[in-house]
Amino acid sequence: MSRNERQLGSTYNDLAVLSIVPVAVAVLTLASWILAHWEIGPVFVNAALAIGAVIFGGFQRFVSGFKDAFKRKITVNVFVVVALLATMAISEFRPAAVIVFIMAVAGALESYTLDKTRKSIRDLLDFAPSLATVRRQGEEVIVPVAELLVGDVVVVKPGARIPVDGVVIAGASSVNQAPITGEFMPVEKFLGSSVFSGTLNESGRLDIRTEKVGEGTTLARIVHLVQEAQGTRAPIQNMADRFTTWFLPAVVILAIGAFVMSGDVKVAVSVLLVACPCAFAIATPTAVTAGVSNLARRAVLIKGGIFLELGHKITRLLVDKTGTFTFGRPRVEGIISLNGKSPEDILRLACIAEKYSEHPLARSILTAGKERKLDIPDPEQFESATGMGVKSRWNSAKILVGKQTFLQEAGVTIVPRVDREIVKQSAQGRTAVLVAHNEEVIGLLAIADEIRPEISKTIRLLKTMGVERVTMLTGDHPLVAEAVATAIGVDDFQAELLPEQKQEFVRKLQAEGHVVGMIGDGINDAPALALADVGIAMGAAGTDVAIETADVTLMNDNLSGVADFMWMSAKVMRRIKLNIFFSMIYNVIGLTLGVMGMMTPIIAVIFQEAGCVTVVFSSTLLLWAKRRTVSV
Repeated sequence: MSRNERQLGSTYNDLAVLSIVPVAVAVLTLASWILAHWEIGPVFVNAALAIGAVIFGGFQRFVSGFKDAFKRKITVNVFVVVALLATMAISEFRPAAVIVFIMAVAGALESYTLDKTRKSIRDLLDFAPSLATVRRQGEEVIVPVAELLVGDVVVVKPGARIPVDGVVIAGASSVNQAPITGEFMPVEKFLGSSVFSGTLNESGRLDIRTEKVGEGTTLARIVHLVQEAQGTRAPIQNMADRFTTWFLPAVVILAIGAFVMSGDVKVAVSVLLVACPCAFAIATPTAVTAGVSNLARRAVLIKGGIFLELGHKITRLLVDKTGTFTFGRPRVEGIISLNGKSPEDILRLACIAEKYSEHPLARSILTAGKERKLDIPDPEQFESATGMGVKSRWNSAKILVGKQTFLQEAGVTIVPRVDREIVKQSAQGRTAVLVAHNEEVIGLLAIADEIRPEISKTIRLLKTMGVERVTMLTGDHPLVAEAVATAIGVDDFQAELLPEQKQEFVRKLQAEGHVVGMIGDGINDAPALALADVGIAMGAAGTDVAIETADVTLMNDNLSGVADFMWMSAKVMRRIKLNIFFSMIYNVIGLTLGVMGMMTPIIAVIFQEAGCVTVVFSSTLLLWAKRRTVSV
């Protein structure tokens, strides 16, 4: 069965379950009306059927209403219970049953709509396969994913979904990571790459050593985090609670006044029913739920409604440099010739010397060689000095690659021109790696942490969204920090900071009255992330510390997710206010008509439930909202 067929079947099942109560209430109410209309049987039988419809359809509301009343909490359910009891007290059993039927239909519609909002996230779990091919005792066997253990080697063929979080130990492929990062462009995976459950292996075979299974996978934790966030309350929700606390006594007084003026109990009951603040009560949670779901599909996870309320209020944004403004990986940014050799020759000799090295700078040099499609033979001899450089021999010549002091200790003469070039590169925030051939410096490789290309544009966008200043925080040397800050266009920077100093800087800004957002990688930035008003972990796919510490988690490496978060925060707050406006309009119009005696109890309920449905659909529209791209 296809995924679409399963979803269609699930939709029909959901509708069937939600229809049980309204259908049962409708049948009982119709039977009561038929017996009364044609005067079949004793009167108490048709009355009993109507009462049965009220009890069956309104049982949960009665239970919740009485519980809230005993706790001295004035809630929507208390309103409903008071109104229904008043309706039945005047022997209007069938009208009471009709009222319950209308509420049941509206409640089913609301539940179905809201469940669709949550289901869009729960469906992510469908991406994780239930079976896996695992290598055991030299054979490949198919087992349920639930039986997999950490350390198992899972084989994933082209076109199959990856069932576990793990590391590639053999093979290479392109993997679509959309369920995790929101990015639909495939990512190349090879030896040592991390992969995630639910992602799609598109081309080659992969052998994966299992690191996490079941509830421990990144995909499962995403779903859990979103469901948890959808259940939390935004502080603005407290306004609804305070409103209903004083609103019921006021409505009761108004209903009594309406009865005194009209002399008709039905008018008083209509006032109670139409005043039920159901729409007001759901104005906030429905909008928050839709907003959280929308962002989750964009790979932006939020821990609760409070952060949606705070997001658009951020005035100072602090950003860790490494892994946020930059990729956190060194890259050869320039090749300077110092004796007339071509840049390709200098780089080729450096690659030969570094071919067996595991140092990050060596990997960046080799990457540059591969990008230029250079032929890189094996060195004849290789020797590494930890943290200093490497000595190699190839084609009967000695090659040295490393720091200035390393070359000097090996007998290489450093001329003034080399010193000037090293100072020049340092002023640009680059690391200078010298290349010597037969004890003569032939060139210099300028290596720096690669800046993300979209950063400058995103910072300008965030400025248009209310951020007053963007400050870069880093543990790097001030010269490196200044070079990166200038290239990116941040307002200022703080260099040579330890984790506790970053946290102290957050505290200082908060003391000045700023709402502080902190963006980091979730590990060394954890103290600052935890203290900030909104802590944002970037590029956190698979990083436990980031997901646990941050209030907002960007599962991909794109800082534009922060703009999405702030935009959605503002949009959700506007939608909440719009929902409250809708609910108040319905209440004011309904109360006015009710006091004037222009409503029956049934019409009052229809009018009140129309307000609830309006609010639900208003919030549901947030599911499909998209941030408009603007030129900055």
